[in-house]
Amino acid sequence: MREYRERLIADVVTGKVDVREVAVQLPYEPPEEEAGTEEEEPVAEELATVDSQEEANGEE
Repeated sequence: MREYRERLIADVVTGKVDVREVAVQLPYEPPEEEAGTEEEEPVAEELATVDSQEEANGEE
């Protein structure tokens, strides 16, 4: 799962995977008003979910 995550990140960053169509379909959520934090990208939120699931399963 970690290898898939790393490959996906690399492909999105290098433009091998086009996420613009998917991003347009996401519901709009206004940014939270916390000082010093930047708005996370939807992919980052999904990857954070994967990370927390791996930790819950004892995977690294």
